[in-house]
Amino acid sequence: MEFASNRRSSADDSYPNHTGRSFFVAMTTLLYVSAGGLAGTIARFLLQGWIQQRAGTGTFPAGTLVINIAGSFILGFVIRYATGTTVIAPDLRAALTIGFCGAFTTMSSFSYESMALLGDGEYVRASFYMGGTILGCLAAVMAGTALANRLL
Repeated sequence: MEFASNRRSSADDSYPNHTGRSFFVAMTTLLYVSAGGLAGTIARFLLQGWIQQRAGTGTFPAGTLVINIAGSFILGFVIRYATGTTVIAPDLRAALTIGFCGAFTTMSSFSYESMALLGDGEYVRASFYMGGTILGCLAAVMAGTALANRLL
């Protein structure tokens, strides 16, 4: 796959623990992540409510599904673009990935809503929701990474 072959580093080394970093630098990064988390939380609250209201699907969690796919696209794009260029500073990358995407995407909601659908005997809806989330999020990360590759 093109996106995997162009990776410069593994996913878990995006934020190395720099020994000897100053307290000020660490606090600055923490502030960036916090600001990104605040923005992601607000965006999720507003977008999920808007989607769910428009979808009118009753118990089907359309808002969570769309947010998980959109957040996966954003994460795939930012990680690939930020590690392939110097346009995005490491603190901003942390704000966008750990902060924004971490607060925006909704794995705990996904898990709860999946169990609720299964518990209500909504097996077809649960299957569509779980499969759509997993496959949709994987496809979105691939699409975001591919878009970033085209820009690099």
